[in-house]
Amino acid sequence: MAATPYTGQLIFVAADGYRYNVPVTASDVAAGFWLPPSGASDIQLPAGHGAVTLKDVILSAAGVDTTKAQIFVNEKTTGEEVLGSANIGSVYNRQYMSSPITFAAGSRIRFKQVA
Repeated sequence: MAATPYTGQLIFVAADGYRYNVPVTASDVAAGFWLPPSGASDIQLPAGHGAVTLKDVILSAAGVDTTKAQIFVNEKTTGEEVLGSANIGSVYNRQYMSSPITFAAGSRIRFKQVA
């Protein structure tokens, strides 16, 4: 099938209440990474606000060639996956709204697309 790129918004909240929104672009190509505006394949979380929690993932669409994205922290897999269809903007109770994930302050995270 033909890859269908899509966009997303990652919503983070730090321990001190600092809100951190990261827009991403996904290529819908297996082994590719979601890219923030910097174009780098990783997202550097702020270090000065304490632990940072991923509160929501809002995607414009689910991938056609990829169905999920694996989460890596500081180059190591977490075993957590973002499910594409469970995080589309029209879904009422998206995956991380009810089960947020917390990362250490200053972590570098990546989202690797998987077929």
